[in-house]
Amino acid sequence: MENSELHDRLLEETRRYDPAQHMRSLLAPFRDVILLQRAKWMSYEQIAAILTQHGLKVSPASVGCFCRRNYTKAEIESLRQKPEPRPAAVPLASGKPAPRPAPSVSREPGRRGPKIARDDF
Repeated sequence: MENSELHDRLLEETRRYDPAQHMRSLLAPFRDVILLQRAKWMSYEQIAAILTQHGLKVSPASVGCFCRRNYTKAEIESLRQKPEPRPAAVPLASGKPAPRPAPSVSREPGRRGPKIARDDF
């Protein structure tokens, strides 16, 4: 009788099992945040440390698994290519807007700088 009771309990437990409940990720609500962090070249360890500081205890390995499962390399790379919005210039006490910093020349990795024109051939 004991085996049949155990069998019935296991069968009932299996029928009540919801596979979708166990596939939900703890990190899914923060998908856009983690995507931006990866686009800013943050490592899995750095992301896990930041999330842990904010009360979400995760390991770097789980962050890595989440990233590989949820993002394509093209998605991260396209976000890296987008320019970040610049903050608006804050006016000084004199009423003039603060001077904007000179735009920095950014080079893509592996690309050479501009060619210099030569007069003598």
